[in-house]
Amino acid sequence: MVRHGRFFFALFSQFRSSLSIGLLERPLVVGFFWGAATGEYTTSLYIAIFFELFWLDLIPAGTYIPPQLTAATFSALALTTWFGLDQPSRIMFVLFASMPLAWIGTKVEGWLREREQGSYNALLNWARNPDSKHLPGTLILRSMARGLVMSWASFLVAVLILKQGFDLVFSAYPSMFPPLGVTWAHLWVAASVGGLMALRLKRAYAILAAGVILFALYRFLPTL
Repeated sequence: MVRHGRFFFALFSQFRSSLSIGLLERPLVVGFFWGAATGEYTTSLYIAIFFELFWLDLIPAGTYIPPQLTAATFSALALTTWFGLDQPSRIMFVLFASMPLAWIGTKVEGWLREREQGSYNALLNWARNPDSKHLPGTLILRSMARGLVMSWASFLVAVLILKQGFDLVFSAYPSMFPPLGVTWAHLWVAASVGGLMALRLKRAYAILAAGVILFALYRFLPTL
């Protein structure tokens, strides 16, 4: 299943830089296709909703490179399916561990964009002296192939590292996670902080901070 995950990530990463088709790279779409491929619609869409809420307002625009949502989403989906997880208490750690992949994916994409400087210069020279009509197509295919291979390799390495780590944790502490009592509602509320932060209003941040403090007092004060 990890093999399927790296294939799907490499494929969907092309919708980000090579072929833009609307919202195909959003977590909800990724979760739907993963559910269709594995038959695990419920867990797949629950995971997709979590990431969709967390990165609600981060949309590619201009030179800004937002987090690679597909990397984190596919990593969480692949690991959840591989380990056969269905409890939010266990899936929660997979979600949090997969989040750094969004940042790593951004770094890989930035590196790939810098590599395209040579292709850009070659295209400028070709525009002044178009000696071969195949050069633009060659540059596009080379760029797509480089992106596909790099996305495939980086995602495979990252997911295999996470898989080995969770193998050790789940075998060493098999009964550690269920007693936490975490539900999908808890995870979605935590992820909705991303949407609230997108408002960029100091008053909203103050309300959020006050809510967190009140909840902490209500949750932990009786035990003090």
